[in-house]
Amino acid sequence: MPFSREILFRTIFIFTLTLSMVACITHPTTNPVPGLESSEQLLAKPPADWKLIYQLNNTSTRLSDFVPPQETDSEWTTKLSFESFKKLVDSDPIEVLLAEVNRERKDCSFVQHFNLFSGLENNFPSSVRLFLCGENTSINKGEVKMIKAIAGNDYFYLIKIVKRIEPFNVDQPEFAKEEIAAWSTYIRSISLCDPGKVEHPCPGN
Repeated sequence: MPFSREILFRTIFIFTLTLSMVACITHPTTNPVPGLESSEQLLAKPPADWKLIYQLNNTSTRLSDFVPPQETDSEWTTKLSFESFKKLVDSDPIEVLLAEVNRERKDCSFVQHFNLFSGLENNFPSSVRLFLCGENTSINKGEVKMIKAIAGNDYFYLIKIVKRIEPFNVDQPEFAKEEIAAWSTYIRSISLCDPGKVEHPCPGN
């Protein structure tokens, strides 16, 4: 179904509705990486059966990429990434996502972007933005991307979902609104906590 502005606004409305529904979602706990000096916990996990295709863990950077079970690291249409950066601590989530817009413009025939949410979640600054890239000239594909940014005290977190599709015109990617709505619910269910700090409680604390 063409991704018209009407569908976009409906998607944003659906995303807003999930704000009141998120309390019903069970947050899976991602354990801290051994040896890293941080008690922060990103409460997230990939969808069932998705497979890990890349991982990097050190004191400055954490990266994990996942794809659906039928896809590979070299042949994928949908990818989920969890990224954490120590060097970006104290960055503003909105500014980081707007910088992503500028990077997208270097490779895309055109870029549209829409703020879906910006504010505090568990007292951490957070922002979510939807990106539409008509054609990424490096891969000759259109891209639909949703990114959540969370500014922790120890790390800056990015959660990215990217879908590669056929190139499209402004407002018209062939991408079902139901899938975008599912992304929204999934992204909104992800949060950051710190069991050592009362202002950032973890579930069950």
